[in-house]
Amino acid sequence: MQLGFYFDQTRCIGCNACTVSCKDWNQVEPGPVRWRRQEAYQYNNVFENLTMSCNHCEDPACMKACYYGAIKKRNNGIVYVDRDLCQGLQACIQACPFAATHIADDKQEPVKKDTWMIAHPMQKCKGCYERVEAGFGKPVCVDACPVRALDWGEITDLQAKYPDAVRLNKQDFPYAYINSDTETKPSFLIKKKKTNMVIKHLVK
Repeated sequence: MQLGFYFDQTRCIGCNACTVSCKDWNQVEPGPVRWRRQEAYQYNNVFENLTMSCNHCEDPACMKACYYGAIKKRNNGIVYVDRDLCQGLQACIQACPFAATHIADDKQEPVKKDTWMIAHPMQKCKGCYERVEAGFGKPVCVDACPVRALDWGEITDLQAKYPDAVRLNKQDFPYAYINSDTETKPSFLIKKKKTNMVIKHLVK
């Protein structure tokens, strides 16, 4: 089983309800860490939104790069970090093609937990698995989207539900790849806004 996200670029209005709800539910304080980010791009005069978190890849490069075994994968495909095991190597940050792994600063995370080995162990989206398993529905970002641009489920079910969506890839979405061209099989399907114009990054 492999759970993953679906995103409809033709629906997204860039309201940031997904990113705000993510920070609120997961109690991520203001600072450099963003478990989900929403960015805008321009194809000349055509605007295109992309909201993305960890893609819970089928073959996660971050997990392979972690020498201490702090990054793990659940049976349902959710990739998560055991922050008690992280020792700050940050190889996961270099390995992730999508910049989904993050390190907080002292202002964002002022109190070190007793179980942590370092002040700021890596953190990232965990698919709201505690919320989902407790019966609260889908990840909070999905439930918060007012235009239903986001969905979540088993990746083969999403492919059947949204046959016009494609899996995130370098050719169609080059701006989504930050660190490398590593093929990780991201569990992220996108209904693409079609255009052939040159990409310009607008908002971080």
